[in-house]
Amino acid sequence: MQRKLRAAQYGCGKMSVYSMRYVYEKGAEIVAAFDVNPAVINKDIGDIAKIGKKGVLVQDAKNAAQILKEVKPDICIITTQSLFKDVFDAFKTCAQAGVNAISTCEEAFFPANSSPALTAELDKLAKEHGCTLCGSGYQDVFWGNLITVLSGATLICYIVDVVDYRLGDMRDVGRAYRIGNPFSVQKIRRVAETADI
Repeated sequence: MQRKLRAAQYGCGKMSVYSMRYVYEKGAEIVAAFDVNPAVINKDIGDIAKIGKKGVLVQDAKNAAQILKEVKPDICIITTQSLFKDVFDAFKTCAQAGVNAISTCEEAFFPANSSPALTAELDKLAKEHGCTLCGSGYQDVFWGNLITVLSGATLICYIVDVVDYRLGDMRDVGRAYRIGNPFSVQKIRRVAETADI
């Protein structure tokens, strides 16, 4: 009989809701979870992912190294930040514990160009501890590239409407800064009306 894949969840915010659900949908189990946000520490992961209590409470991320060494999950899913330097410590903690890790960090998709020193350090650690570290990225690049593809393949004669991007319930100031401060609908309309199209 095969045993279930045992996963740890590093970062228990918005993205983890989906990653934790997916772990259980695919027949695996979460054996540890970490975050820095006091609002989710000590919460049951099932309550966060809305999948019923699982008996796994979110632990403070500063205890992740010790817990990973004790629990020894097969993999750790890192869903915290978008920049490689911001997920470096999570990857390093996993590598030092010999735990395979994957991240939704966009830059971790191919960090050797943008963060060569950090990438080399993690590569060395992963080899020393016999684990694999990789970044899947959060593939919203499809939507960004779709605009370029469509605009290159079509002729824009006029703009019918304008979309106002709102941060909604995303309270992460760092993310708001990285994606840019959204303009008001009025400002977008002013720019669109005066643009030389």
